[in-house]
Amino acid sequence: MKRFSLSHSERVRKKKEFDSVYRKGKTIFSSDLLLKSIFTIESEVETGVQIAAAISKKAGKAVWRNRVKRLIKEAYRLNKKIILDVAKEKKTKLLIIFTLNKLNEQSNNKLKLSDISPGVIEIIKKISQQI
Repeated sequence: MKRFSLSHSERVRKKKEFDSVYRKGKTIFSSDLLLKSIFTIESEVETGVQIAAAISKKAGKAVWRNRVKRLIKEAYRLNKKIILDVAKEKKTKLLIIFTLNKLNEQSNNKLKLSDISPGVIEIIKKISQQI
């Protein structure tokens, strides 16, 4: 696994995984309340972290939602070493879903990586402390 990549195996893809995260996951908010994250910790033979970005249709049009998802994944990709080391040390598998809390297209039309990145980093650090 490359250090700064986000491979297919590092993404939550299956409906079963999404359902298990939403059913038994814990919720964490960023300090500015723009982002929230739902995560579960699974102790399995397989270790690592899988992520997804899920954004409601109420947040804005498809182009804007897809841009936000790309920004969230990029912010995670650049800072994933923080949480990967902890997950491998504790021999756990993490499933994380990032969602929006107070962001929408009307209030934040021109969103940049510098707007999303601090919230993602803060959530990653909070999750790594709770493992």
